[in-house]
Amino acid sequence: MLDTRARWETSAWLAAQGSFCVRAAHTGGHRDDRVTETIFCDPAPAALDTIGPPLLPDKPQPYTLPPDPQEQEIILVGTVRGGITSVSVTMFGQTATSTVHPLPATGDRRVGAYAVWLPRSGPERDGMKLADITAVIGRDAAGSIVAQL
Repeated sequence: MLDTRARWETSAWLAAQGSFCVRAAHTGGHRDDRVTETIFCDPAPAALDTIGPPLLPDKPQPYTLPPDPQEQEIILVGTVRGGITSVSVTMFGQTATSTVHPLPATGDRRVGAYAVWLPRSGPERDGMKLADITAVIGRDAAGSIVAQL
């Protein structure tokens, strides 16, 4: 599980077809407290296929959750390679930090995923653009910066 937020659960995995998939489930609070889930699958960053030094292959991707355009925050999910144990993401002047959760991978590859919630900017589809993310910093277990975008 990547992230548990009041009434939300988020998980991620690498699919056999070279995809990175994210599942977000709303576990209550509306619609008679039923679980509502959405699964997104996008191509996994190619850098996750190789063994190498700690790397943040891309900025985290926004997911249109919660689906309520009145919600003030949006979830962003990203991937890492190597010994990155936490990632901080800055967008619209606010920073959120997340623990990296290991993903199953073949060979000696070390890959992981993280999720952060950050403020939206407006009512458009995601309430943001990737250019709105101004910093992504990966740290190792000792707290040292080992990768950044």
